[in-house]
Amino acid sequence: MATASITPFKPGSSAYSANQALKTALKTMAQAKHCAVLWFKEIHARKLYDELGYASIYLYANQELGFSDTKTGDFLRLSKKLDDLPQLKKELEEGRIGYTKAREIIKVANSENERDWLEEARHSPRRKLAQKVTWARKNAAAQGKENPAQIPLLQRPKLKTPAVAAKHRISLEMTTEQLARFESLAEKIYKKGVAPAGSAKVEMILEGMSALLESADPQAAGSTSPVQIHIQRCPDCQDAAITTSRGSVSLTAQELERLSCDAQIVEPGKPNRATIKPSVRRQALSRDQHRCQTPGCRNTRFLEIHHLVPRNKGGTNELKNLITLCGRCHAHLHEKGRSYFYPPAGNSSPKSGDLI
Repeated sequence: MATASITPFKPGSSAYSANQALKTALKTMAQAKHCAVLWFKEIHARKLYDELGYASIYLYANQELGFSDTKTGDFLRLSKKLDDLPQLKKELEEGRIGYTKAREIIKVANSENERDWLEEARHSPRRKLAQKVTWARKNAAAQGKENPAQIPLLQRPKLKTPAVAAKHRISLEMTTEQLARFESLAEKIYKKGVAPAGSAKVEMILEGMSALLESADPQAAGSTSPVQIHIQRCPDCQDAAITTSRGSVSLTAQELERLSCDAQIVEPGKPNRATIKPSVRRQALSRDQHRCQTPGCRNTRFLEIHHLVPRNKGGTNELKNLITLCGRCHAHLHEKGRSYFYPPAGNSSPKSGDLI
């Protein structure tokens, strides 16, 4: 990669000299930016920040580079996208395309149209390229509203409902001291009854992350979920999937049924609607004291509202047909095919203890 030599600033230079010096400085700045992205990607991919004494790339970027979390996120997104766009990565490394143009291209490029956007970038000034990217995104959004099955920039995956829920393995590396702390904390959680014995440790980790997030906004804790999971469902075949960092993962019929109990439905051209009115949901949570109603479970996080008698079997959204469950208990109920609670003899109202 050829590097331009910067002309030192000299006040009182001629118009021609000042113009040439500024153009050279801007060209060098552009080269430095895309070179910085490549070095940042190297440090992140090889976890070199760990050797420098930082526990995460965010801490490293903040302390060593003076980056804000937003700027770090921008660099991470660009460096990650380069793995999916090999031609763009190659041209960036060889200096044939600059950082600012690459940053625009990743907003719309995929494996199918990467070459077309690179060709566009070669022949268009940065501002014109940015305008074309904006137009392409707006056009894709408009086509998505008219025909959800045809979105040029965001291809809808072909889905097939799996029979068994997908499982994902995530590896965590711990030091000896961290392992000891983790095991000690898990033991104390069991002893104090914070989580029922036998609870999966992954639930503890998720709840701990949730608690950290809620601590940033104490007023929202208990009233709303700290995160939202977006589910894409095909309007024709009704297959559904969740998009993750590992790609689009299809949901089983039981998973979709459970998630549909308490959700926000978004359909193109129609106003958003809740499967349960927010006011009724709040009443159910308040009545159940914001606690899972499964006998023996005292979970107060990841709460969901479940229909005792399913909607497809005549159940309603009336308060008496709703019960508060944590995500784990709710999922277990649907996975086992136990879709509702039978009322005890002589009682017309189902209760949480009558699960079959």
